[in-house]
Amino acid sequence: MTDKKTAQREVAADGKKGLGTIIGKISGKGRLELEVDRLNSRIVELEIDLRGTKNQLEKREALARQAVADRQEAESRLNQELVRTQTLSHELETIREKAPDKLEFRGVETLSPSAIRAYLSKISSFHAPSDDLLTAYLLPGARLSSVLSEKVLDMVREESLILLERLDPETGLILFYDIHRMICEAIVPPFPVPSSSWQLGNNFETSFLEDILNKDYRMLVLVLHAGESFIGFAPDARVFDTEEFIKSSVKEKHSKGGFSQRRFERLREEDIAHHMDKVFEALDKVLEENPGIDCVIMSGDSQLIREAQKRLPLNFEIIEKPTDIKVEKTGGEEILRTVLSCRRYLL
Repeated sequence: MTDKKTAQREVAADGKKGLGTIIGKISGKGRLELEVDRLNSRIVELEIDLRGTKNQLEKREALARQAVADRQEAESRLNQELVRTQTLSHELETIREKAPDKLEFRGVETLSPSAIRAYLSKISSFHAPSDDLLTAYLLPGARLSSVLSEKVLDMVREESLILLERLDPETGLILFYDIHRMICEAIVPPFPVPSSSWQLGNNFETSFLEDILNKDYRMLVLVLHAGESFIGFAPDARVFDTEEFIKSSVKEKHSKGGFSQRRFERLREEDIAHHMDKVFEALDKVLEENPGIDCVIMSGDSQLIREAQKRLPLNFEIIEKPTDIKVEKTGGEEILRTVLSCRRYLL
């Protein structure tokens, strides 16, 4: 009887154990399925991120390809322009080599203030039935090729360009050019051209030059020669308010050699230094009495001009004139007329 009860308890225990195993297996399968679902969701997220990254990469690659194409196109255009520039330079140089002495200005003349105004009255009266008249204003140091468009530049004959290249005035220049060559000339003004510009029309643009000539400059004029110099101040670029003529005894140049020449040259240099001391003393007085000077026009011996420039304030605009003015033979009125004159070049 006891064995029978024991057997029944063992059977019941085994039944409970088997049921627990089955339940445990079922519970573990659920967790596994949950983990699988989580991993599948993660895979979907990564696939979405991957597609987004691929799209960004494709866009960047497209931009990079476009940048490479743009650079190649820019380099191609640059090479074309370089070739064109070299070709034009070669053609221009060939013309210069073939006829360097034959190309000359048809005429060169100095126009006084009254003469330049009569000239402007005449040239402004010209009219063309079409846009054939070219006016170009060039800053000091500027070249026509850097100001005009390519199309307009081709209208100017190469011979005219070569002649203009020879000019390098400190005040710039103004070109009046008829493409049919009835009028082809350049004007160098007494004061700097303020900006580069050009116009192609049925008349010449003269108003800018008139503005330059009509501007009231407070102007200092220095004409420096060994033994004779001039200092003048004009408050309105029309008449000198102050005139100073400085004269000193300076030995003439010695042509003999040896010790005698060296000693003579040393004495001459001492005379010039003494003369320049007198000039600087007078110059300091003029500067003190006349503040607010707009520009300084200088002419004469280049070495003395360099010395005077060192004594002038740094903010002064200095215009050096190549005109050879003889102080002892010229009065203040004539000096002013000379420095205010224009230079005319017929191409």
